[in-house]
Amino acid sequence: MRMRKETLVLVAAGLLFLAFLVNLAVAKLAILEGATQIPGLGDVGEFLVLLTAVLLFIIGCLNREAANPQKQMPTGEDQNHAEKG
Repeated sequence: MRMRKETLVLVAAGLLFLAFLVNLAVAKLAILEGATQIPGLGDVGEFLVLLTAVLLFIIGCLNREAANPQKQMPTGEDQNHAEKG
């Protein structure tokens, strides 16, 4: 089974977000255990991972929208005509 490009991008975004959450959990556990040196990516690394995850998510959503042009949301004018019957 071949995955589409937008699906791969969304999966990559999800994996990066999961990596961000795991990093936060590891740092929190280290703090609770009384560690003086906190393991993990650091502030800049966390920012870059989260930024990349968000950008990939946006790219995946836009690619998915572009791949399905027939499923566009109705404009305000179309909604007004539908309500009038």
